Amino acid sequence: MSLDLGAWAEVEALWARLLPRTPFGRAAKARLAPLADRAALEALHDRTDAALRFLDGLAGPGALDGDRVALDRLHHHLDRLPRFPDSPRDALDEVELFQLKKFLFNHGALLALLPPELKELLGLRPLPSELSALLGAGRQGDETFHVADAYDPELARVRAALRENDASARTLREAHEAALRARWGFAFEGRAFLLVPRERLGPPADAAGLLDVEPWDASRLCVRPRPAVETLRLAEERSALLAEERVFEARVLAALSVPLREALPAFLEQAKAVEELDLALARARLAREAGLVRPTFDGHRIRVEGGRHLPTEELCASLGTPYTPLDAELAPGPTVVFGSNMGGKTVALKTVAFLQLAAQSGLFVPARAFATHVFRRFHYVGEGRGRDEGRGLSGFGFEIRQLAGAWADLEGDTLALFDEFARTTSSAEAEALLSAVLEALAEKPRAVVLFSTHFQGVKRLPGVRYLRMGGLDRARLDLEAGADEDLAARIRRTDTLMRFSLEPDEPGERRSDAIAVARLLGLSPALARRAEDFLRDGE
Repeated sequence: MSLDLGAWAEVEALWARLLPRTPFGRAAKARLAPLADRAALEALHDRTDAALRFLDGLAGPGALDGDRVALDRLHHHLDRLPRFPDSPRDALDEVELFQLKKFLFNHGALLALLPPELKELLGLRPLPSELSALLGAGRQGDETFHVADAYDPELARVRAALRENDASARTLREAHEAALRARWGFAFEGRAFLLVPRERLGPPADAAGLLDVEPWDASRLCVRPRPAVETLRLAEERSALLAEERVFEARVLAALSVPLREALPAFLEQAKAVEELDLALARARLAREAGLVRPTFDGHRIRVEGGRHLPTEELCASLGTPYTPLDAELAPGPTVVFGSNMGGKTVALKTVAFLQLAAQSGLFVPARAFATHVFRRFHYVGEGRGRDEGRGLSGFGFEIRQLAGAWADLEGDTLALFDEFARTTSSAEAEALLSAVLEALAEKPRAVVLFSTHFQGVKRLPGVRYLRMGGLDRARLDLEAGADEDLAARIRRTDTLMRFSLEPDEPGERRSDAIAVARLLGLSPALARRAEDFLRDGE
């Protein structure tokens, strides 16, 4: 799907609430973008539906204690799934084998918890059972791996010799330290050296064969245990044994790598299935938490019932003002939405954009119902969108460049939303320009194009639909009330009186609420009356 990035920002708050639990899901989330493939979107929504049914069975009102335990186990195993290399070297190292074994165990545990429907839908299936046995030699734990002695008799022999060497060295060291304690009271306790008073050691000859002694300062000596000849021999033997151990460990790793590399395509296939599971569960959790519903893709129209623009809804909740969900139907061709400032035009357009982008991103949407088309291109043209790209242009010049950039797409499979188009020029020119754009678009009504405007003189043209925001509820309007209110209270009262609903606009019905809104927000009554006089004179 081709879209302007400014529009994508409208769904970022919802997108941020999508919380996959696995490294596969988190990596996939970072790559996701809106899709223009209906089949792919339907598949995503099918998975979300299946995940919702599963989660509702585990955590819904009728869930049993055992179900909730199963849900905790599900989350536990998802959280413990590790990443592993997509293209490892010829010989896997010990860490990579550990990752594969940990994936095997938690993947198997997930399969035991999931219903057949969900496994079938996502392509989740068991990995070869022999792989677990292959990585489990030497009585290792379910999620651990090391190159155990059991893998190679030569490796076992070398490690036995290392253990014997370490025991002999430890015996010698303990005997040496016991002699030092008996003669001088020195207790090294694993330290490489001690600093002792010069007078404590006695004549230098006394240290012969037991200590290496160096001056430290005027009053102290640095003393180190002098290793015996046998200790030095054991150290050399140990170095040789460690080199042998590395050779045999490499031999084991190489032998294990052959079947595991052959099984790597199966691992990668199941990692992809786990990714889809993780994202489906994340989408389902988000749908349940935010009250989202599945969108439907049918025809070329957009039908919104109870659509919510979540950022605005949350802002209204924080301010204590009412929020009105959107009901609308948009068909191919141009549609104009009239309304006063603060009347909800921008939020109406943002709601359509929000729902469409969420639906084409594979998410359920905040609405009672949302039926739409899968558009190939998307444009949202409004104040501040990509403004840095228009440096050197006036506001009007920038608007025209935005329209020109979207114009070619408006003859194709496109959803385009223009918020207060041509607001930066005179009303007469803006009305003429918008009327010309509407007339041209009505001749090729393939794209769904929505314009919002407060200009009342836009021409009535065949093939163009005209809507308006409900505006102020004049029956409840009392401009004299609330004279002592602060700004926050005035905003709440204005929003309470405003009807944020889309209605058909008929000729002669248009009116402006701008002066009344200005009164509600604190404009002096005297100035408001002067403005009303000038308005009547202009008519």
